[in-house]
Amino acid sequence: MSGHGLEIQYEDLVENANSIILRMDMKGNVTYFNRYAEDFFGYRREEIIGKNVVGTIVAPTDTSGRDLKAMMDDMALHPSSYVNNENENVQRNGTRVWIAWTNKSILDEDGRVREIFCIGNNITRLKQAEEEILKAKEAAESANKAKSSFLANMSHELRTPLNAIIGFSELIKEEGVGPLNEKQKEYIDYIHESGKHLLSLINDILDLSKIESGKMVLEPGDFDLKSLLEKSLVFIKEKAAKHGIALSTGIEEGVGVIRADERKVKQVVFNLLSNSMKFTPDGGKIGITARKSGDKEISVCVWDTGIGIEEKDRGRVFSEFEQIDSEYSRKYAGTGLGMPLSRKFIELHGGRMWFESEGKGKGSRFCFTLPLSVGQP
Repeated sequence: MSGHGLEIQYEDLVENANSIILRMDMKGNVTYFNRYAEDFFGYRREEIIGKNVVGTIVAPTDTSGRDLKAMMDDMALHPSSYVNNENENVQRNGTRVWIAWTNKSILDEDGRVREIFCIGNNITRLKQAEEEILKAKEAAESANKAKSSFLANMSHELRTPLNAIIGFSELIKEEGVGPLNEKQKEYIDYIHESGKHLLSLINDILDLSKIESGKMVLEPGDFDLKSLLEKSLVFIKEKAAKHGIALSTGIEEGVGVIRADERKVKQVVFNLLSNSMKFTPDGGKIGITARKSGDKEISVCVWDTGIGIEEKDRGRVFSEFEQIDSEYSRKYAGTGLGMPLSRKFIELHGGRMWFESEGKGKGSRFCFTLPLSVGQP
């Protein structure tokens, strides 16, 4: 094919392309405008050729106040900086549109830029979608902050009357205001235990709201982790014996004094042990293992021979306000905050938490790491 034939074919390709194609000189005046550009912007070729893009297809400023005239002037001075760019354009009827441009410099015989060849595609819907996503994200963050603030305030308000209920029920339970018959003892025990359970749930919600609002701070101090782990088993010893569940420890040498928030570490261990008790049938086993990993951290695991975790439930274990649906979880009510809170406490220390389970009926292992020292002594 002759050079003239190739040129005709090229012109036909550009003219009928399904994209905006135009050329402009270094002053920003339009020198070429293809058919698609005519249809898209609403200008006939004879109306736009020789006209400056600013004031026709480019507004002096976009809706955000960005100076588009300054951008076009800069493009003339530094075309290599605008090989790819996105900017707001305007159609003849005033409609604002976003275009993704690919720009190529056209050089003269002396190697100087004489024109810029521009190919554009309409990305207005994409930009609108991005804006909607951003607004939705901002709305969600605002709602989350409001939720955290509400939960924190409500938790404080609820704890005051609950402490009174627990305190007075404890006084009555100990017969500090007079003797009780068996039925009264049974009922006051129920009131006292239910009050303590509700208070623990409210404390979990308060802790969660503090973490989400960034107000949760660690109170590090030196304590013996080995002693804490061994004493933690005491909390479930009586209940384990009642259900024929054997308890085991496997704490290696080297696990000793660390610097961390003792109260939060204790809460994590207690949450893991309580969960193991909750999901381990009578006659099972529960244990704690701990070992020093290198010279910077300690790994702790709470394992059991309980119901295990099915594949379909793996994603729910650390989700807030969710629990694995089983006869055991339905038997023991809760907020579903124990596991997510435990992981957040560990992450606040700079550690990590995970779980292992081979499936239904095969038990589980919940493990976490703690650095040997958190914060400054």
